[in-house]
Amino acid sequence: MDSKKVTIKKQELARRKRILLWTVFVILINFLQVYFKIWEFQVIAMIGTVYALYRVVVFDNDKNRYSSKYYDLAGQPLSRHHKKM
Repeated sequence: MDSKKVTIKKQELARRKRILLWTVFVILINFLQVYFKIWEFQVIAMIGTVYALYRVVVFDNDKNRYSSKYYDLAGQPLSRHHKKM
């Protein structure tokens, strides 16, 4: 077995921490929904879960051209290195 140490970029490490925080958030609000069984908690859990999925899949994903964090409205990267045509 190869025992090379794998280095992770700071940006990737930050992305993994954000995903972990959103996962903990979703688990917590869904636990509250199951525990209290009040319709308000069910609505909050549903909205919170959908928002967390949006943050992970669309907003924080640098490969998704619909991400307003990495791309403009035309779908062009916001990178300083982007060449204008």
